[in-house]
Amino acid sequence: MPFLFGADGPDLRLEAWPAGLTLLHAVADGIIAATFLLVPGVLLYVYKRRGEGGGREAALLKLFLLFVFAVGLVHFAALISQFMPAPGLEGVLKGAAALLAIATALGLWWLAPHLLRVPSRDRLKSEIAAHLNTLEELKDARQQLEERVEARTKELDEAKQRFEIALRGSPISVFSQDKELRYTWVHNLPAGLKSEELIGRTDAEILPAEAADKIIAVKRQAMETGDSQELEIDFELHRRVRSFYVVMEPLRDEAGGVIGVASVAVDISERKANEDQLRLLLRELTHRSKNLLAVIHAIARQTASRTRSVDDFLDRFSARLYAIGCSHDLLIADDWHGASLRMLVEQQLEAHAAGFGRRIAIEGEDVMLKPEAVHNLGLALHELAANAEKYGSLSDPHGEIRINWQFCEDAEKLKLVWQEQGGPAVSPPRRSGFGRTMIENVVGKALAGDVKLSFPPKGVRCEILIPAAQVTSRG
Repeated sequence: MPFLFGADGPDLRLEAWPAGLTLLHAVADGIIAATFLLVPGVLLYVYKRRGEGGGREAALLKLFLLFVFAVGLVHFAALISQFMPAPGLEGVLKGAAALLAIATALGLWWLAPHLLRVPSRDRLKSEIAAHLNTLEELKDARQQLEERVEARTKELDEAKQRFEIALRGSPISVFSQDKELRYTWVHNLPAGLKSEELIGRTDAEILPAEAADKIIAVKRQAMETGDSQELEIDFELHRRVRSFYVVMEPLRDEAGGVIGVASVAVDISERKANEDQLRLLLRELTHRSKNLLAVIHAIARQTASRTRSVDDFLDRFSARLYAIGCSHDLLIADDWHGASLRMLVEQQLEAHAAGFGRRIAIEGEDVMLKPEAVHNLGLALHELAANAEKYGSLSDPHGEIRINWQFCEDAEKLKLVWQEQGGPAVSPPRRSGFGRTMIENVVGKALAGDVKLSFPPKGVRCEILIPAAQVTSRG
């Protein structure tokens, strides 16, 4: 190849090189120098942008790039030497490149075991795929957990709603307190109390002293023993005495230690009031039963003393007992508070109800009578009706009865008038019978009022003055 080495073979002296060979060396050195100088800069820029600027690998990489850069300088010096010979500079650069090469080789030797532990590309792909698979599984697990949490949250909301509905409008209140017995949570408080009045406070700061001492002692006992406690207590709340039945349970943490107390308080004020009312009614019933038995006994004796046969006694006595029973039914219908005067009159004349409005006129503002007045006035009306059936207006188809009542001018008494007319002519009786005695003496005295029974020819007339104290209300 004479173009490269000349006609006489290779001559290693630079000045003996052919022009073509010199140009080839120059171009090659230039390209190699440019590449070796550019590549380290590009790699270093990429390395920095990737953020991988630390560790032993980074130091070795920088050393290697410096070595490549030095080799590039060597080739650049060789290029210059072809036109301006500088063997000293070229030698220094080559020596530096050699030292960097040795340092790089030693670094690689020292770092080789670590580099062997660096996962291969296939291994990295496998690990990445495994991680991606794990990520998908985690996403699925997260979705399942979110669905479970949502379901549990819905269940809790429904349970809370049922809990609130169950307690809403009920007399049941629920509380929780910490170890110092300060309220931490309350729900469905009794009327008159607000949650902000309780949270953070103790019973001693809220309740009357005597009640607070009792309930605090029982709550401490529940925390000390770990057993539930019960207490029924009365105290004044907003100027009204209230009664509560309280159940207290110790609150525990996950380790089982007592951290406070939970309480359920049931307002039994109404129940106790009903019990008191029931006891009062039972006492009243006992009292009235004794009085009623005494009246029945008196009726039985008086009836027996004025009858000549057992059948006559049974008829009269049964009728009078029935009259008492009718009055009793009216009282029971209104829980023994009293009975309507109009209903009492209509009931005692029930056998002649077909004549109401025609033969029997009932007039007057309706009023409510007390139980004592109902019993006695019922007996009086029965006796008047029984007498009218046998001898008076109700024994004649043309007879009439007018019953009316009104308050007197002073409104201290209620005046009831029984007036018969159109029946057989009446003459005063020659002796006082049981009915007359009952009306004039027993009923009048029992009502603490006045009774006037007269027998004008046109028909029996009876005036009964009932004190206003025997009237509970007006219609």
